[in-house]
Order: sequence, then C-alpha cells, then structure tokens
Amino acid sequence: MNEVKKRPRLAQLFCSVALLGVAGTATMPIAASAAANVNANASAKERMEYKAAREAARKAKQAARKAGHTIGKVTAPAPVAAPTPVAAPTPVAASAPVAAPAPLPAPEPVAAPAPIAAPAPIAAPEPVPAPAPVAAPAPLPAPEPVPAPAPLAGPAPVTEPAPAPVAAPAPAPVVAPAPAPATSGGPSIADCQLFPPEAIFNTRIDDVSRFPAHAKSAQWVSMVGQSVPFHADWGTNENPADYATYWGIPMNFIDGTAATTDWPVVSFDFSTSGVSTERGYPWLSNCAAADGNGGFGIATCDSLPLNQRRFPFPLQSRLLSQDGNCTDPNTCGDRHVIVVESGACRIWESYFSYYLSGQWYSMVTAAWNLNSFALRPKGWPSGNAAGLPPNLLIREAEASTGEIKHAMGVAFRDSNIAVEYTWPGRHAAGGDNPGAIPFGALLRLKADFVIPSDWTTQAKAIATAAKRYGMYVTDNGADLHVGGDPSAKWEWNTFGQLNSIRMSDLEFVDLRAVTTDPRFSEDSMRASW
Repeated sequence: MNEVKKRPRLAQLFCSVALLGVAGTATMPIAASAAANVNANASAKERMEYKAAREAARKAKQAARKAGHTIGKVTAPAPVAAPTPVAAPTPVAASAPVAAPAPLPAPEPVAAPAPIAAPAPIAAPEPVPAPAPVAAPAPLPAPEPVPAPAPLAGPAPVTEPAPAPVAAPAPAPVVAPAPAPATSGGPSIADCQLFPPEAIFNTRIDDVSRFPAHAKSAQWVSMVGQSVPFHADWGTNENPADYATYWGIPMNFIDGTAATTDWPVVSFDFSTSGVSTERGYPWLSNCAAADGNGGFGIATCDSLPLNQRRFPFPLQSRLLSQDGNCTDPNTCGDRHVIVVESGACRIWESYFSYYLSGQWYSMVTAAWNLNSFALRPKGWPSGNAAGLPPNLLIREAEASTGEIKHAMGVAFRDSNIAVEYTWPGRHAAGGDNPGAIPFGALLRLKADFVIPSDWTTQAKAIATAAKRYGMYVTDNGADLHVGGDPSAKWEWNTFGQLNSIRMSDLEFVDLRAVTTDPRFSEDSMRASW
C-alpha cells in the first residue's frame, strides 16, 4: 500500500470549512433516481429544486463555519532563527467531538520573524523510515510570540515543545525566481503546461496490472455508500453578483503587469479590518517577494516584513472568486481566489480571501511553479486540506474539447476521511476517523463502466478522464463532490449523466508502482523517469 502518514490532533488546525456533512444537511442536489436527473428537458420545478438544494448546501457550509468547523487556531511558539529538530512528542489520542468549539486564535505575527528559506517548512520533525506508516508531528510553525489567547472550550490542544532560541544572524529571505514558460506538450493553460509531463497528475493509471485496486478499496467504497452519486460541484451561472446561484471556483488569468494586477499587500490578521477576528497562517503560506529586477519571486510569507507580503490578486474590475461578490467574511464562504500567471507560468491560490476597507486579507496563500515537480512542503495545506494544487479543477473549456488529459479532485464527508495523508497528499485535517480514506488517495472509474455513446461531449470527457487519470482526494466536504468552474457553456445534460455514476462504479488505486521505485521522492510529483 502507499505510505500513509498519520497526523496528530494538531493537524486538525487546517480543517476545511466545507464540512457539510457535519451540518447534517443533504448536499446532493440531484436524486439518485433517473427521473430526477437535471437535463435539457428538465421541468422548471426540477431546476428550481436543483438550485434550492445548492443554496441549502451553501447555508450548511456557513452553519458549519459558525459552529466552529473552520481552520482551527493555535498559539504560536516562540520564534527561532535556526531551530534544531526536536524529538517527536507522543501523539495524543483523539478526543471525543465537542459541540461547536470556539476556535482558538492564532494571531498574526506583530513583527517580522527570522526569515527562512522558501519554500521549506520552518522546522522538520525527526526523520522516520519509509515506507512504513509513521506517527509524525505537524511541522512546527514559528511566528512571533503573542499574548496567550482565551482557552478552548473543550479538550486541551496538543502542546508542541518549542526548541530553545538560537542566537544567530538572521538570513535574508530566499526568493525563487520566476521560471521561463514551458514548451512541452500535454495539458496546458495560458500557454503554460498544466503540470510537467512526468507528473503523477498527468500519468495514466488505467493499466490495472501496474495500478491495481487498493487493498482497502472495497472497505472505503462501502464506508461512503455504494449508491452515492457523482456530484458535479459547479454551475451554469457566470454572474458573480448572483450569490445564490453562482456555484463553482473560477480561474483568473493575469500577465503580471499593472494592467492585470498591482501585486497588493496581503494581511493574515483580519482583526485590523474591524469586520472579522480571523487569524491566518503566514508561516505556512507563499507570498510574492520583489526580486530586485522589477519582478516577483515566491517566498514564505513569514520570512517577509508585513508590508512586503504580496499576492497577485487581479484588479478589482477583473477579479473572479468562489462565492462571487459576497464580501462579508462572517456570512460568505471559503472564497478561493485562483490566479494563473502567464509568462512566468505560475499558479497562485488564496483561501478565505476578502477585500475589506482597501486591504486584502487571506487565511492561507499558496504558489506553484508549473514547470516544477515540487509539491507543497510536508505538512503544509493549500486552498484544500490535502495541500494539492488547484490545477485539478475541471474547466468547461477543457471538457468541451472532448478530452481532459489530467487527474481531477474529489471531496468526501469529514466522517469518511482519516486525519492521515498519503502521497501525493501533503496535509490532513478534520475529525480523527482511523481506517477511513486518507487525503491524497486516488479514486478511478472502473474499466468495466461503459460510457454511453449518447452522453454529452463534456460528460464523456470527464468520465474518460476519471478512468485514465482518476480523482485525488483533496478536501473534506460532501461525498463524491468533484470541483469545477462556473460557465454558461456547461450543458444541463452533463450534470444528469455524470450523476448516474455511483460510488460502486469506482475504486481506489494502489500507487506502489510509483512509490516503491528507487528514484521516487515523496517531495516530488514526478511519477516516471
């Protein structure tokens, strides 16, 4: 089996807001019966029910946030200039769930901490042998010391021992230069490759002799439910002002010039907005740092002064985000902002992104070089709990060509996911469900599933990609929800046809053909050599 890394309770700090299952609200907008499939001939009543179900799911997400199912909070340890590895603490057994705990704030550092090399984590746990499962602690964050927050109503948080400060000169932030555009084939976006050609996300996994079903596939499929349908988690409304029906995660495209972005400063401390008290995680985030040549490289945000932490948010006149124009962090959703930077061939992501009183705020930001095999540092999330790139989203423009040449992302209820991750996953979050599906697990459509010839071009492309490249578990949310972008060009038949795929038509995949290769690196997405 693939190496699975167990995360201690501290890993729950980055639980996704999309815990719809916790809220107890039905999130499948289309009934399992064929009569309820939404298609081009659907009645007005069926379409209204479809939209009403989406709105109910959105409200459930908001209720989950208010109930405390958000990115958690932790008191940051004292900063160190060059910390030494510390012994891994004994993992604390998972405590019983508590009713709506109040998140414990992890405040924004008040002064620039000792810069670190990007994008490596601040501190690494003791190395452990591979590939046997290990009990590894989450990477130790190192923000500035802050006053102790109010205690959490519920079980005491896990306390990570902090290494003693080391008196040493502070190194300068290491800024990764912008890469040159790629010219290789494969899936592409904005004249850049979507992933390097040998990346696992481009690798066909439909050869069952090389990639057999995972030993726990039947167990995990039964846990989710054999009859659970595939849910296309995107919509057909392109108007971001219509919050109730604007569904999906759009992508922004910039060229890095002042015509598309002014590289604004981003803050991780919402308390200065006067609107919210949320605190973000700059020590687990990427920011744009001036490279001295008029451009910007990628650096760990915590290595930069507060007024130099930048992110390429598009100009307000061109900005597109999840949840549209909803701008209240207390009532709106996750508000992912995904930015594809042409020329430099990078993709940026901001989670919980709000523009308040002329200032951008975010909980977590991430960046990827589209020409690089590098994954997020071990233990770092991205806009999703698994720390995987947003390139896995389905785009209408791609599906409508009839071929998708890469893997996709899928979410499941928190109760069906373990606080563990397996390659290529980098992080885990949520409730502790031993034996459940790990983040980063790969799901594919079985070879014997016959894709009907009368399906739309879009539906056939998505189903074929689910067979050839699969879907990686990226987040906790609702069962078998697959993410995509909003577009008026999505055909209504596509939703109903995909909805006829059931969990019993899918299986989890064993990736040991890659992970046992002597050239394999768990920090790389490379899958062939």
